[in-house]
Amino acid sequence: MNQHGNSVGQPSCEMQDGMQPAQNGVQAAPPACQYPSGDQHANVTPAAPQPERWGNLPAALRDRPQWVLAGADKCPLTAHGRAASVTDRSTWTDFDTACRAAAAKRLHIGYVLHESDPFACIDLDVKDGTAPQVVEGYHNGIRAFDSYTERSKSGKGFHIWIEGKIGKGRRKDGVEVYSQERFIICTGDVMLDRPIAARPQQLAALLDSIGQEQTTASGMVELPEDADDWHVLLRAVSASNAEKFCKLWQGQWQEDYTSQSEADFALLSILAFYSESNEQVRRCFRDSRLGKREKAQKDDRYLNTSLSKIRGRQAIEQQRADAIKAQMPALNAAIDAALAESREKQRFRFKQIGEGDIDLSATRAPSMKLDMMLQSLVFVAAEKPLVTFRDMPAIRVPPNVMGTLLAHNRTEIEDKKTGEMKWVPTFNIWQQDERRIVVYTLTFDPRAGEFCASPDGRPAMNLWKPKPHNPPADWQARVQPFVEHVRYLVSDEAERERFLDWLAHIEQKPGELPHAHYLMIATSQGVGRNWLASLMACVWSGHVALDYDLKGTFQNGFNGQLSRKLLAVVDEINEGGTGERWQHSEKLKSMVTTSERFINAKYGIQHSEVNCCRWLLFSNYESALPLHADDRRWNVIRNPSEPRGADYYSKLYRALGDSAFVASVREFLLRRDISAFNPGERAVMNEAKQSVVATSMTHEDERAAELVASCTRDLVLADHLFQYIYGEPPSLSPEASRRWKLLAPIAAKAGIERIAKPLTLGGRPKQKVWVLRNPQRWKQASTLEIERELCRT
Repeated sequence: MNQHGNSVGQPSCEMQDGMQPAQNGVQAAPPACQYPSGDQHANVTPAAPQPERWGNLPAALRDRPQWVLAGADKCPLTAHGRAASVTDRSTWTDFDTACRAAAAKRLHIGYVLHESDPFACIDLDVKDGTAPQVVEGYHNGIRAFDSYTERSKSGKGFHIWIEGKIGKGRRKDGVEVYSQERFIICTGDVMLDRPIAARPQQLAALLDSIGQEQTTASGMVELPEDADDWHVLLRAVSASNAEKFCKLWQGQWQEDYTSQSEADFALLSILAFYSESNEQVRRCFRDSRLGKREKAQKDDRYLNTSLSKIRGRQAIEQQRADAIKAQMPALNAAIDAALAESREKQRFRFKQIGEGDIDLSATRAPSMKLDMMLQSLVFVAAEKPLVTFRDMPAIRVPPNVMGTLLAHNRTEIEDKKTGEMKWVPTFNIWQQDERRIVVYTLTFDPRAGEFCASPDGRPAMNLWKPKPHNPPADWQARVQPFVEHVRYLVSDEAERERFLDWLAHIEQKPGELPHAHYLMIATSQGVGRNWLASLMACVWSGHVALDYDLKGTFQNGFNGQLSRKLLAVVDEINEGGTGERWQHSEKLKSMVTTSERFINAKYGIQHSEVNCCRWLLFSNYESALPLHADDRRWNVIRNPSEPRGADYYSKLYRALGDSAFVASVREFLLRRDISAFNPGERAVMNEAKQSVVATSMTHEDERAAELVASCTRDLVLADHLFQYIYGEPPSLSPEASRRWKLLAPIAAKAGIERIAKPLTLGGRPKQKVWVLRNPQRWKQASTLEIERELCRT
């Protein structure tokens, strides 16, 4: 077993001269393995990712879901290629997912060290100019620790993995030691094949030689405020993670964080994202309930410690974005330089547009008298009370947060005790006024009015708001880049017209869910499907879930991003093993077919909505979405394999910033004749879909189909079905538990159904029986008839 990593920093220590293993009482490892001599690193060149070696990593590391991806810049990435964080578990993944994603993208994998695990990593940095005696000292140290060691990404340095906790890290010269808040690039290029061991004496000696912990926090530069506090808070409560922000703002951290300091850091990070002014961030933080602690109020030292780390991380992320932009090939390089954004930042911008329907750059804190508040605000009397604006339903925050946003509005009233006039927040008066608008839940239904009944019958506020539309007079000319790009993406005319009808149906009849959805497959990246998705996010701002994390929903059950959505776009559906993909396929089927959806947001209130969400899936693999031959839900389109030139995509991305172009596309969809479009029509079986169905057949699928075709009986016992499909009885299968779970979807693809109730057969109770053919007959048959069929030769 092996593991290798590359930390963000590079601590160093001369093993021979600095650690001095013999003098520190460290015993050398037994000479059972050959170590390279001190000059063997001289001609090593940096290695590309080698996925075939990742299986060498120790199981102790592989079993933990603390994996990220890493590129040439050594910055952590999620499995989807977006920026990850060593302090945010939601950006990490399991080992298998990381390996698949990294192999597909030709990236490295990295393990995130966290305070909850027992591991530490010693990074020994070797460069071309490193002295031979220093390298020899490193080899002595590797022998002394006698724990799993692998070569670094460059092939020159080494990473020693041990059990031990040292806090956030130490470094000196060419040696670094970390046990939390760092990720280590792992190669599987084994130097010393040992289990990860605890070496407290050796570790203490090493730390002694390094000395006291050295901080690497960047100095902070104070920048002026570019917006008032209201604007900063409004942006935070309008973002896709608004519920998380509101919960932190109210001081409700116990469910999600192990300490309040960790929650403080999370809230400061959000505020720092929306403001470059450290003084403004500190001021806003102190207005929150988390900021009421004495250590946050008495001076700036506590907050500056966290802000220093946050600004340092932001600087690294900016360097990464600049590096990506400088190296962008074809499509990425084509994004308009005038936007001053990398493709990742631009993609994030369009995702925000799809989530929210507010022009934040033009928003200021509204000045509202009491009568205006009574007309404009709605109190949601749910288990977790909220207040929202009728004309901006995307802003839904707890009452105390809304009170902060509207605190500048004050009304002069008479003090009932003293008879004197005094000024009080108008929002406080609104909260006690019996005339305020009150509902008991939220819902989403494009067919209903502003206030309606939710699917469960409670008085609700409808989150659907028809948007104003003012197309230019020359919309037919302006829309041509969209028409041309759809023609390029969907070359077959009949398929193209059907797809355009499907899009137009969203605009013309948003509350009517069609029967079929779309899967687009392209064998190469960069053809412009994401541009199409970004355009739809602009056309239906606030009602498109861009880059929807489908697998995350399956794993954690949270689907808040689907609230208010007419379209969900999944950027890559090809995740998980074959059995897992079939399970996901079945779950997705229920998601797209249900007439009502229960919204289970991670933060905020739970509520029910009418399901009006269409699905558009992108993949580079025909095996992405397993489909039965009789599938009725998914249309499949094969996209072109060769991207067009950089100038073509440059013009497309510039068009996304043109509101007249976006309005022209909406007008095109609004005016399109869809009288021949049948929303209840089943999906078409074309050549692309036939290929998807063909790749959906596994060996087990074929065995199940063979059994149906060859068995002379209509019935089979569960154990016999298991043995025929998997080639061994369940009593001898080391994976019996997992295979039993996969048996039902495999059988279903072959038309094999289970008799629901176990039967007593031949004196043996609780025998599970499966029906190969004629399910209606056998589900109604008597136990005696079933027993006779099972005994028939």
